[in-house]
Amino acid sequence: MKKERLISGFLLLFVGALTLIDIFEDFHEGASIAHLVIEIAIVAISLGAIIYITGEYLKEKKHIEQLEGEKKLLREIAEGLKQKSEVFVEGLSSHIDRTFNEWSFSDAERDIALFLLKGLSPKKIAEIRGSSEKTVRHQISSIYKKAKLNGREEFTAFFLEDLLPPANL
Repeated sequence: MKKERLISGFLLLFVGALTLIDIFEDFHEGASIAHLVIEIAIVAISLGAIIYITGEYLKEKKHIEQLEGEKKLLREIAEGLKQKSEVFVEGLSSHIDRTFNEWSFSDAERDIALFLLKGLSPKKIAEIRGSSEKTVRHQISSIYKKAKLNGREEFTAFFLEDLLPPANL
């Protein structure tokens, strides 16, 4: 688009310049006023078109610069949010790990507890771990008992509570 405008502008400038030269020659040769007025109109229209194209080009350039500035700002915001979320996730992960240590989970219970927090079913956990669903269910019961919680909802809520802001009561 930029290239086409530039070419159009130069062509209009060329047409206007040639027409202006023709006006001077026609004037010296005694051409009619009507003929000169038509050629002056061509020069005026060419000049107007050049001014319009230049104005549109400058507006577009300014808009592109504004968008580039906004793009840079959004990248900076996104990078800041990414860094904050990494710190947050790292902190949450550490909190979960410390809590699992406090509850004295075995390695198998830790794995299963993480799968529970991710929302996987006992059947899916058993498939992933290559064990029976009955074994997984037994380990899940052990997890709830060690955590002193009454099921999956309380277990998940225990950690979700740390993510939510306090309720305005």
